[in-house]
Amino acid sequence: MTEQRLTAESADGRPAPVEAVPAAEPSLAEIISANVRVLRRRHRWTQAEAGQHWGEITGRPMNAATWSVAERPGGRAWAADDLAIVARLFGLAPADLLAPLDVCGQCSDQPPAGFICSACGIEAPRKA
Repeated sequence: MTEQRLTAESADGRPAPVEAVPAAEPSLAEIISANVRVLRRRHRWTQAEAGQHWGEITGRPMNAATWSVAERPGGRAWAADDLAIVARLFGLAPADLLAPLDVCGQCSDQPPAGFICSACGIEAPRKA
């Protein structure tokens, strides 16, 4: 994926050519966090429920605020033990969390507000 950037005008006053600049690749921690968010939503768990399931495995429940930080890009540095716990939580191999998950072909992981995608199971939050 690339993004385009405009440069200054050329010497004759016309716009200079547009040069392609590679978009920044997400870090491994950002990929894992995004995957955790998608997997939680596909299981139709709130952040608090996911934290309780985490506690069933570890004996240390995670509150919703901490879980929210874990899902946020750059919010958490994922340790190997964390990956093992998340993989167990969602029934995956730890390596499955290291690459972006496939996006749902039906809803692109973003169903309309108040709906549940019949393909992936993600439930969109209801509008207030």
